[in-house]
Amino acid sequence: MERVKWIDNARAIGILLIITGHTIGVTFGRTIFYAIYIVNVSIFFFLSGYLHRQKPIQKVISGGFDNLLLPYIITSVLMIIFSMIAVKRPNHFLQPYFPTFRQGVIAACYGIGTATTVIGKTQVNIMAIGAIWFLPCMFVANLLYTGLRNLTDRYHFSDLACTVLFAGFCALGFVLTEKFNLYLPWSIPAALVSMFFYWTGEWMHRYQLIQKGKWFHVAFALIVWGLSARIGIFWLNTATADNPAVAVIGSVAGCYAICYVSILLEKTFRKFTKWFSKLGELSLIVLCTHILDLNTLKTFRVMDKLCGALKISSMKFYTTGLILCRVVLAVIAIAVIPHIPVIRSFFMYRQYPLIKKDKQRA
Repeated sequence: MERVKWIDNARAIGILLIITGHTIGVTFGRTIFYAIYIVNVSIFFFLSGYLHRQKPIQKVISGGFDNLLLPYIITSVLMIIFSMIAVKRPNHFLQPYFPTFRQGVIAACYGIGTATTVIGKTQVNIMAIGAIWFLPCMFVANLLYTGLRNLTDRYHFSDLACTVLFAGFCALGFVLTEKFNLYLPWSIPAALVSMFFYWTGEWMHRYQLIQKGKWFHVAFALIVWGLSARIGIFWLNTATADNPAVAVIGSVAGCYAICYVSILLEKTFRKFTKWFSKLGELSLIVLCTHILDLNTLKTFRVMDKLCGALKISSMKFYTTGLILCRVVLAVIAIAVIPHIPVIRSFFMYRQYPLIKKDKQRA
């Protein structure tokens, strides 16, 4: 199936917002920081809903393992290996994200984006796995959304009934963490919240609302997105927000605006989007490279040395430079990894399967 360029543009914007959000902090103001986090992950769930087609559950499981869990596993293993090297042999290139092998394995198995504590017979402190929490979470979310859409199709739910159903699952995700403090494995509360993004993406595709949008629709969406950022933060990885309803509405508005801009880019700057869309097409490689960079590589030393040599103390200069360094590393990764046999199969399984299925002869 031919790729839709504007969707890759939207993914590219989303992955760049993830890199920026992990680097920027509140250097350029709290509102900008909040605006980034309101939409930087939800856009991927929204686009998955936009592209959703009903499949057998078995196919969702096998596809999810190949395209989500496999890259999650290899990236987690690399994080643990790099951390152990840094612990045993301190050097100028690697930093020990996981202090011990055991903590790395537990974090990888639990798969959440924010550290938590599980209390049972013994208290277990679980470290965050980082941004790749998104991969097992999307695996769960794909299964859940497919199952729910099978249900809504079987019983002929109206659009309104579907909206109420998916809004209910979204609310349940917030309740689990904010009321009961349940930070479940594989970021299950976030998967529940994501149901509303899947549905709004599918719904907008069905009625072609993005393609039919006008400039004033986008202007309104941008205003709603900005106002929600002014009101408070939205941490999708933990399914928490200062105002959950406002955060979700603002996030949907932000997703709409990003998609509209992505279509505009494709129509207006075809030469630019020819390479820009590659960041979206290979966003899985970018995400996994970024989390290795963020957690285990000392990329920040580049800006430390540059600012020291130039005697620059501006935090804005330092942050902007560090974002550029991380983007450059991501670009190098998508230029190199697709050409490395075996390694590319972990991140591009559709194109380069590890085990090729025998084709039946006619």
